[in-house]
Amino acid sequence: MEGLLNSLYSARSVLVTSGEGMGKTYLVRRVWERLLADGVTCAYFEPATPKTLLTEIADMAGVDIKNLEGRSKTVEVLKQELIQWFSVNRAVLIFDDAHYLEVKFRLWLKKLKDVGVPILLAATNPPRTDLFIYVPRIELKPLAEYQIRDLMEKEAIALGSDLKPHQIAKLQSRAGGNPMLAKRAIEEGFLGIQNEAGDHGRYFDITPLLLLVGIVFICYRFIGLGTGNQSLYILAGIGGAIFLGVARLSYYLPKESRRISN
Repeated sequence: MEGLLNSLYSARSVLVTSGEGMGKTYLVRRVWERLLADGVTCAYFEPATPKTLLTEIADMAGVDIKNLEGRSKTVEVLKQELIQWFSVNRAVLIFDDAHYLEVKFRLWLKKLKDVGVPILLAATNPPRTDLFIYVPRIELKPLAEYQIRDLMEKEAIALGSDLKPHQIAKLQSRAGGNPMLAKRAIEEGFLGIQNEAGDHGRYFDITPLLLLVGIVFICYRFIGLGTGNQSLYILAGIGGAIFLGVARLSYYLPKESRRISN
């Protein structure tokens, strides 16, 4: 957490990423509480419409959302006035679940970042586009086994559960280093719910396998050419063409689709 605070105090934006339930919200809320305790002007936001978010930011900044005629300012006018306010005032903006923010709003946040506004973002597997690609990212890793075990034991005590150590150890295998799943497993154990499978996924990258297959087809094609084996040459060519088609198709699929569940 100290690293995040130092970055924000230095007017640098940071993106905290991970899968679901890894503790992003807990972390950024602690940062927010620490900033408030230090007397820093800051605000914490959850996903909402751009108009709602702009209104909340304006409220923090003391910028009037109505014009001289008493009518609500347009989104574009409010955006421009807030950029002007931030260009001469210091404040920290914290957005939880930032992957739900609309693209146009994220692009406006990039303008704030460019004028020196420190922004803390928490997002679940965010795309590497618009604002997300310009902000240094910290990826939260699964907790170590001893950390998960300690968390589960504390959760069991908090629930008043009489789960035995060997029962907690069995439940621990369902968490996969995920704090949220660890707490849920204890709650299910407390309620007597039988659920052998965990929700966490483990993946491996098949790119090396695809490259190996491609190399094999190329080698067989040269062997067919060198030995005069026309059938081998043709079959290797057809296989290579199919491989290139599949590899090209996989390039356009979402990142998660190029992973095979283990």
